[in-house]
Amino acid sequence: MNLHTARWLLAPVRQLRTRRLMAQHGPTLAYHTAWALITLHNAPDETALVRAWTRENPNTAPGIHYDHWPTLSQAEQQRRLRWLRRHGRSPIQLLQLDASLIHSTGLHVPDWGCPQIPHEQNGATPPLWSQTREHP
Repeated sequence: MNLHTARWLLAPVRQLRTRRLMAQHGPTLAYHTAWALITLHNAPDETALVRAWTRENPNTAPGIHYDHWPTLSQAEQQRRLRWLRRHGRSPIQLLQLDASLIHSTGLHVPDWGCPQIPHEQNGATPPLWSQTREHP
C-alpha cells in the first residue's frame, strides 16, 4: 500500500486521536498543533510533512511553552489536578515526544505549567508534580 492510500485510510483514526488530545489538554491546544503532535507520535516518518506544514503556517516561537497556573480558572485548575493525580503527567508529556524534535519542526506547543498548591507555599509538603513524576 502506498503512503497516500495509508494516510487516507488512517485519517479517521488520526482525527479521533487529535480530538481526544484536545479534550484531554484543554482549550489552549489548537487543532493543528494537536494534529501535528499526534502525527509525530504515531507516524514519526511523517516529520517532513509536519515541518512543511509549519513552514507554510508560521507560528510564534517554536518549542514547548508552559502556561502559568495562577492565571487559570478554578475549574481548570481542579480538572488538571485530577488529571495529574491520575496520570502523573500532562497529556502532551504522555506522548513522550522529544523537545528538540518539537522545536525542530517549528511547532509552538502550549503545555501545562506546574501546579501551585496552597500548602506547598508554606513548605508543609512537596508539590504534587514532584510526587508523581519528574518536573518538566
